[in-house]
Amino acid sequence: MITRPNATARLGFIVLDLRYLPMPLLSFRPLKFYSAPLSTALLSVALLAPQCIAQSNAPREWSDATGAYKIQASLIEVKDGIAFLKTSDGKTLKIPLARLSEADQAFLKVGSNPFEEVAGDAGRPMSGSGSSANASSSANPGGAAGSASALAGWSSDLKIDWSSVDDLDLNNDGSWNLTLPPPSDFGATAKRAMLKEKENFHEDLRRLDVNPTVMRGVAGFTVSFSVPKPLSRLSLIDFATGKAIHTAAVEADMGPLCLLNDGSTVLMQGSSDDRKGFETLDQLQLWKVTGKQVARSSIWVPFPDESESFGRKANAKLSDAIPLANNKLLLVGSNGHVACIDVLTRKPYWHANLTSNFAVAASLDRSLVALVKGHTVLIVDPDLGQVKCQQSMPDKPHLAWTRACWSPSGNKLIVTFTNSLRVLDLTTGEWAQQLTLTGTPIATSSLGCPHDDYALLDGRLLLHIPSQIKVCEYRDAKKIEVLGGMSFIAMQSKEAGLVVPAKIPHPAAEKILDQAEKDPSVFLIHPGVEVSIDASGAGQYAQQVAASLKKAAEASGYKVVDGAPVSLVATISGPKQEAVSYIASGAFVANVYQSGIRLRWQGKDVWSTGGSNIPGILQTKRGESIQQTLDELGRTPNLHVFEAARFPKLLQRPSADSKVPASGGDALMVSKFTMHGLVDSN
Repeated sequence: MITRPNATARLGFIVLDLRYLPMPLLSFRPLKFYSAPLSTALLSVALLAPQCIAQSNAPREWSDATGAYKIQASLIEVKDGIAFLKTSDGKTLKIPLARLSEADQAFLKVGSNPFEEVAGDAGRPMSGSGSSANASSSANPGGAAGSASALAGWSSDLKIDWSSVDDLDLNNDGSWNLTLPPPSDFGATAKRAMLKEKENFHEDLRRLDVNPTVMRGVAGFTVSFSVPKPLSRLSLIDFATGKAIHTAAVEADMGPLCLLNDGSTVLMQGSSDDRKGFETLDQLQLWKVTGKQVARSSIWVPFPDESESFGRKANAKLSDAIPLANNKLLLVGSNGHVACIDVLTRKPYWHANLTSNFAVAASLDRSLVALVKGHTVLIVDPDLGQVKCQQSMPDKPHLAWTRACWSPSGNKLIVTFTNSLRVLDLTTGEWAQQLTLTGTPIATSSLGCPHDDYALLDGRLLLHIPSQIKVCEYRDAKKIEVLGGMSFIAMQSKEAGLVVPAKIPHPAAEKILDQAEKDPSVFLIHPGVEVSIDASGAGQYAQQVAASLKKAAEASGYKVVDGAPVSLVATISGPKQEAVSYIASGAFVANVYQSGIRLRWQGKDVWSTGGSNIPGILQTKRGESIQQTLDELGRTPNLHVFEAARFPKLLQRPSADSKVPASGGDALMVSKFTMHGLVDSN
């Protein structure tokens, strides 16, 4: 800090080592990578970046606009309206152009923010909590040029007191009034990109992430077997050009969580366990890629002591991260802690603690985020940290392996849990469809929506949602990342790798679905199917429910016949006093009934729907309180469920073996990805 004799004590000067000056991020140009020495790289920046002005190193007197503060320094550069100066004792200062004197502004012949602190050692690979946080010998020892802006903000240990951070704003009027993003043809012009051959037989492609904002992606590779220490490397892919840059291996056990919006900085996550002494799943680090070199920030643990392991406090692991607009980043902890931070400074904007059964999914343009919190779906504006609207699952099903994704049109949200799938119509806020598949849980690792009528379960099974037909099982892809109707398919062999943008379903899958829909033997449910009705589970309402189901079945094209092997089973349970809550209105006590309908065949539930007498969105009459409305609704079960039921027109006949996994086994066809294309077999 410069003291008062130089009249600079209040200016907030901070020392910055010149070797790690920030370089402009050329993120909106075609991918260009530089492997020149640092001095050459800095010179290239001065020549290429229109906002960077490099002038003479000759020292001169500089003054602020008031004339009260003066220093002797030489100009390093002007970037983004800020002048960087070097004093005679080697300290680096910065000052917005608008705060310089008129004479100094005229000298620079530029215009635009008081002298303020610059983070020290910007861009230097910094030591963190793990020993491997230092850059490996493969990285530029001085830090890759251009990494400063993001890495400098991660240069120090930071423990956020989350109790002092704003909670997600739950205030809204309770109505479903949502402005959805416009449709996008994202990926229509994306090009395939080659990946380099494996550097080690045991090297594995850990993760593929695609950033739709910049049409770029990152593939992460790690080898931890048969080597003294784990080695990780990245491939940065520009899908606009089909070109990729492959970094040198770094001594680390980490994989990419996401590619940031500058297109060249990757948020990395540890992938080791506590016993091995390498980076762990609770640890994050920024990797700035310049050419084949990597500069690395300190390691950061965002959610310390928020979990438990063998009865002891442990750090929460990270399960996902989503880059947002305005340098914001959404972090998702495996414990359900969701937090929005500034990616450059780690300043927190808002956070929310979800339940143990949760899911997070962002719209393609990242303007909206869906948070599934137990049985409630919240649609959030992440920039404002505010809930726009919500809907609940009135039947409160058992939850496990909860996942969510947006449809390509942006008009639907797909939610899966255990062996169930539900479709939320985002234009109305109503559940448009719900189905249950036989077998084991359907999406334990991933969920994608490559088409509004299809779901890709666990990166392999393509399900046609309207008919519940398992159309195709895709095999041998290392990773499939689905965004906005485009699937990015990564393959890896010993000799080479490949990432291909493609549409799913492919033509052969569409053809076989068309054939299947014309073949009655494929379907358990089809137009004209005979069904029986069992309303014994509806208690005192059995007669009324049976009549309603008969009308609904006939309206769906079914024939109601006593003793038919397929039966419509109705149930009503309750009343049960439960606490219910509405956004920003508090908790209330209500008498809750659950009304359910199941299609049963050979003792198995093959389809189900239902509803509660307590709605997710409550409308009160003029002058009536919420509790009064709930008391009125709690007098009787929801019988409208049976009147309004609409049953599937087509439903694939389940496998005779109930243990066949729902994630494959009885698909109409199998398609295998190879380096030369798809190989189909029926």
